[in-house]
Amino acid sequence: MITKKIYSIIAILLAFSITACDITREPFQDLSDDKVFADELGIEAAALGTYALLKKNEFMRPYHFHGEFGGDNIALSGSTTDPLFYMYNYQHIPTNGHLNSLWSTCYQGIVNANKVIANAEEGTPRMNHVIGEMYYLRSFFYLNLVTIWGRPYNQDPDGNMGVPIILDAEPDVDNLPGRASVKEVYEQIILDLETAADLMNEFKRVDSEYPIYASEQAANALLSRVYLYMEENVKAAEYATKVIESGNFSLLTGSAYETFPTMVPEDNPEVIFACRALKDEDDYGWYAFGGMYATIDGVGWGEMYASEPYRDLLDKNPEDRRHKFIEPQYVDDGTYELTYSYDKASPAGSRMFQMYAVTDNAGTWEYEYNGGTHAVMTEEVNGVMKYYITEGDHINGKTYVRIDKKMKVRNGYPKYFVIKCSNQEGQPQLFSPIISRLAEMYLNRAEVKAKANDVDGALADVNVIRERAGIPTYTEVPDGMTILEVVLEERRLELAYEAHRRYDIFRNGLTLDRKYPGTHDKGSNALLTVPANHPRVVDYIPEAQILAMPNLIQNP
Repeated sequence: MITKKIYSIIAILLAFSITACDITREPFQDLSDDKVFADELGIEAAALGTYALLKKNEFMRPYHFHGEFGGDNIALSGSTTDPLFYMYNYQHIPTNGHLNSLWSTCYQGIVNANKVIANAEEGTPRMNHVIGEMYYLRSFFYLNLVTIWGRPYNQDPDGNMGVPIILDAEPDVDNLPGRASVKEVYEQIILDLETAADLMNEFKRVDSEYPIYASEQAANALLSRVYLYMEENVKAAEYATKVIESGNFSLLTGSAYETFPTMVPEDNPEVIFACRALKDEDDYGWYAFGGMYATIDGVGWGEMYASEPYRDLLDKNPEDRRHKFIEPQYVDDGTYELTYSYDKASPAGSRMFQMYAVTDNAGTWEYEYNGGTHAVMTEEVNGVMKYYITEGDHINGKTYVRIDKKMKVRNGYPKYFVIKCSNQEGQPQLFSPIISRLAEMYLNRAEVKAKANDVDGALADVNVIRERAGIPTYTEVPDGMTILEVVLEERRLELAYEAHRRYDIFRNGLTLDRKYPGTHDKGSNALLTVPANHPRVVDYIPEAQILAMPNLIQNP
């Protein structure tokens, strides 16, 4: 809830000890605005307070949960009392504490940014840059708000409600604005980002700081994403190209790419902007969002696994370097098994896993079923050798199976840990979330070209990403696919577990397909398919905010 003290700079100097100067000052929360903004040092410290909000678990955890857990790259292995469950299974509730925290933190960040913008004076490249950073952060907070509580832009942006736009440094809590339209919020985001880019074009931080603060290219990268969401495709490609051709960034290659989550952002030349987590200070341990994906050195719940369709997609190319981000948990007793999924009796379309132990008999895998020994057969599919069986529980005809070392399971779900959000600097659940990186720019531009039917151009950008992943590049669109499907498939592979997938599905008018194993099929109204026009594509405004701001209209 926005209060008259919402701008209080709760962690201005605590969280960002990475700054160049050590400063001893009075506690900022005890100072008047006149003292806080009396000099450039105070203004910069206030600006750091806005950055600090990005690192709060109250922001970063639900930010990630919503964008990724609402997609199809993940599968929860059991029920949970954590309200993340309602973002995962689309059984939304207006009392979701994660989303209430996200709403509150976003508006706290917005008003903090408003304070700096209102009190800082433009004139020097350094101060212009600080002000530009605040415009960038304000736009980022608004983008999160409107993508969670507003419908996709292409669904009547004038008529659909977005979120309140607050630009005042001293908002009147007794007279706060109601919800602006989706279009009005996007217009404000664009205005802020254009202003940010203009203000930040003269000053460049040293390389050791560059990717952990907003910059001109960070603003351009976010503009590319925003215009893509709006289907202003020419501009989306224009800003992606600005970033690509800036010369400031390069794609990681080889083993460096396979281990990039372990790096600090300053050492990753692909990062355009990231939220820097500090070793020993910002490790939320079990409660870091990476803790939902994996248990590492005894830290983390390890309950949310890579989904079967995502792994199927990845397995199209066994040499794909992105396999390194998925870590199967083996029993390590020397045994092997075959695994497949099958349709459960109810609800219609939901699936579960079946496993059989297999043994190697002179190069042929065999398994026991119904009192007999059966051979696992093989065939080549699109250049990849596949295993299949025709006998077993729930088998109807030919069923493709996986054969691998026996895996650990939870509630019948094989544990495919995701380690793309963990292990920074050797700490199990430390990670600096990446807001923008160079690969997204190639994929944004590829999507634009695909929608313009520029097949060669789209494939060229996709191939940059595929070549880096160590997999065959395309010379033409594969049979049975469109060029847009090619691009979106590559985008799904590359940007998985970076909080993009949910939005990529719905902004393209696609249907979320959850007909794969996972506990999203629990409950009396399980949603196994979610079309882009479904009411649950947007969340309820938190009840606490409705009570505090009665002029807010709840989402249906």
